[in-house]
Amino acid sequence: MTTSDTTPAPAPAAPQDPRHSTRGLLLATIGIPIVIILMLLAFLAPSISSGAKDLPLALAAPEAAREQLLTQLETSAPGVFDVTVVEDAQAVTSAVENRETIGGIAITADESGQQVEVVTASGAGSPYAALLTNLATALEAQLDAQAVTAAQAQGADAATLAQVQQEASASQTVTVTDVAPLTAEDPSGVALSAVALPLVFGGLASGVVLSLVLRTSPWKRALGAIGIAALGGLCVAAVLQTWFGAVAGSFLLLWAGLSLGIAAISLTLLGLQELMGYAGLGLGVVTMLFVANPLSGLATGWQWLPSGWGVFGQLLPVGAAGTWLRSAAYFDGAGMGASPWVLTAWIVCGLALLALGAYLNARRSRGDRVS
Repeated sequence: MTTSDTTPAPAPAAPQDPRHSTRGLLLATIGIPIVIILMLLAFLAPSISSGAKDLPLALAAPEAAREQLLTQLETSAPGVFDVTVVEDAQAVTSAVENRETIGGIAITADESGQQVEVVTASGAGSPYAALLTNLATALEAQLDAQAVTAAQAQGADAATLAQVQQEASASQTVTVTDVAPLTAEDPSGVALSAVALPLVFGGLASGVVLSLVLRTSPWKRALGAIGIAALGGLCVAAVLQTWFGAVAGSFLLLWAGLSLGIAAISLTLLGLQELMGYAGLGLGVVTMLFVANPLSGLATGWQWLPSGWGVFGQLLPVGAAGTWLRSAAYFDGAGMGASPWVLTAWIVCGLALLALGAYLNARRSRGDRVS
């Protein structure tokens, strides 16, 4: 007795509508160049528009010298500095050490003449120290010129003018004090700029890989992200400080900042993927790579970015992590600002998105089984 094969033959695939393929081709042809332009603008616009504008500067000086210096700054460098007048030289130093300002000027006068101290912090960002050093040179030249001009007004001859200039140079000194210097192994301060790549890539890679490998276990993904962040942060901190000696400061603070930064990025990606699928994963990658990264100010310090953009960048994980790392590396942890809270908020939001997505997906699965 023979039995016939009752297995139904597979239905032939429906022919693809040519209009759909043409529409997809047009969308790709137009959409990808637009994405490329947006990527270019994300990195190019902050770089071109960045510069010295409204940089916070502390100033302590007698009233007459203060007014003269403010006028000079406004004339020679209009809009460059946002000056805050403080009580004395110690207050200037404290403001710079606590990262309230990028530098400061303290002017004192005694019987020997006028003394000017320009306080810098190379660890705050490479552009600021160079800018303030040039300012110190200009101030010294200005003081000498003022003494010579006063002598000329009294009809002094060439020999007397030369003597006046020599005496002015001896009695009116301008010193530069760096309260947060870079390390001898990294005198140009490139270490923190280099951190951007492992920080962003570590967060993105762990988020993407865990989303693909552990599809059915969202909480294992979260634990994996935390473990990768802790180990990755430890490795990067060890390379930077122990191996290369590129940064100083607290190793534990450096490790914590790196780990929290990586975790904030990866957990946000995991939460978006669980809630929105691959569209959420793509949204997270674009946000971190093409928005948070160029607006972080890791290379220069966020004050160098265009007004508003630098502040916005500090609300994103890469910018907050950069502020934490710069404070840990050069300022003994001072001046972190809101960065610990920002990173914590991103981590909590990522976990909340993951929980919400897992709940909705489980509810949807139960509905499918019932139907």
